[in-house]
Amino acid sequence: MAKIVISGFMGSGKTTVGKILSEKLNIPFYDLDYEIEKEEGRTINEIFKESGEAYFREIEKRLLIKFLRMPNDFVLSVGGGAVINDESLEHILKHSIPILLYGNPKVFYERIKNENSRPLINPCGQFLTLYKKREGFYKRIPIKVNSEKSTYKVVKEILDILKEEVINKPQKITIQIGSSFSLKNMRFDFSIIDSRIYKIYSERFALENYYVVSYGERAKNLSTVAKIYNALSEAKIDRKSEILGLGGGVITDITGFVGSTYLRGIHFSFTPTTLLSQVDSAFGGKNGVNLSYGKNLVGTISLPKETYIDPLFIISLPKREILSGLGEVFKYAILSENGIFESLENALEIDFMTIQKFIYPSIVEKINWIEDDLYDRENKRVFLNLGHTAGHMFEKVLGFGSVSHGEAVATGIIVSSYISCKNGLLKEMDFQRILNLYKKIGFTGEKFEKILEIDDDTLINTLLMDKKRVKEGINIVVPVSYNRVTLLNDFPVRSLPQYIKETLKEVV
Repeated sequence: MAKIVISGFMGSGKTTVGKILSEKLNIPFYDLDYEIEKEEGRTINEIFKESGEAYFREIEKRLLIKFLRMPNDFVLSVGGGAVINDESLEHILKHSIPILLYGNPKVFYERIKNENSRPLINPCGQFLTLYKKREGFYKRIPIKVNSEKSTYKVVKEILDILKEEVINKPQKITIQIGSSFSLKNMRFDFSIIDSRIYKIYSERFALENYYVVSYGERAKNLSTVAKIYNALSEAKIDRKSEILGLGGGVITDITGFVGSTYLRGIHFSFTPTTLLSQVDSAFGGKNGVNLSYGKNLVGTISLPKETYIDPLFIISLPKREILSGLGEVFKYAILSENGIFESLENALEIDFMTIQKFIYPSIVEKINWIEDDLYDRENKRVFLNLGHTAGHMFEKVLGFGSVSHGEAVATGIIVSSYISCKNGLLKEMDFQRILNLYKKIGFTGEKFEKILEIDDDTLINTLLMDKKRVKEGINIVVPVSYNRVTLLNDFPVRSLPQYIKETLKEVV
């Protein structure tokens, strides 16, 4: 488990919910306001009247940070204004499982309007104005639970959010919000960690022997691998050792490649920290590095011992990285009748609470395609390449890192859909649904407009490097409905630039 901080506006039920939740989880409960009163020897009202709100907020911040530095786990309820300080909110987001109890502020006011112990509630107009002032801070808290319903229903919803989900085949995968806090209790002989994750979260992990890899796709090369081999040798890693990869798809690819080749293979596990790696690249056993000629041209197929997924890592990602992961979710939505497409269509907002719900079904969808074709020999796993033919070409021609992998794949899916529609395989209505979802998620074709200026021969030569190439043709996966795909065998490569440019010019 981990530290859980429950916040929300006055009257949202933080203390009541927190007490019951702590009993269910069998960990201590603390109320920050009570702890402040205990330290000061006076009530919250008295502190406000005698010393002012600024004084109170300083004590509140100091005690909050003190609690978050404690070694043990607990549930902590904090006052409605505790999160309006940037420093306090950053500590909560970084060192706890942050939960917001939200709802209609008028409902909250009715619950507490007769209480005399709250310094900032009267009259109702002032109460609502204060709520509006704090609303922007509340939106930054990722886990949101509506607390207008009964306390026990609120607690049950929180417990459901926090429950562990486990997948055992073909590799063991555990998915749980806050699970990364438990990694400090595990001992790995060596860790390979992304530089961005190291900077933000290093104190969360008990790192001893480790190698920090520069953030980004450019580090995924044989030069980086050679440096890690040397670091493993210096750390005296042997065949019984286990290494951990902490980071996004670049790190899981490198860790898997290193783990499956160093000393002819040692145990390795993953903690994927980007949405893309949590829904796609950390699974299926494909490990590899890039050459100057293209992506993943050198690699192995080898499964990790275990993969630990904590969706909370998503909250520290820039929007571009979240979009990158959603590109693969978009792919899984179209691959089969799994319900992901409809759920995305119906989602009111693509926020953390929505996104984290798609991690488990996305993994299950990928496993359905790979578990009987782990080594990519039965022509089943090939369907996971939906969007990747044009996608990999976009990345290569525009320069690795110019567009994210997920953005490239999502736009590649629109190209494949356009090809399918123009060849009579996909109904116009389904094509429009796919395109509308592409736009709803937040994708745009603007970053790909440079492709229109590149000559066809350059695009063709890049496409001919694709692993799915067959002489002058290419096997390309295309949708035949909004949630079903087929394989076009030996599709003429020389016709692809026209389709790609028409898609970018006329569609996206």
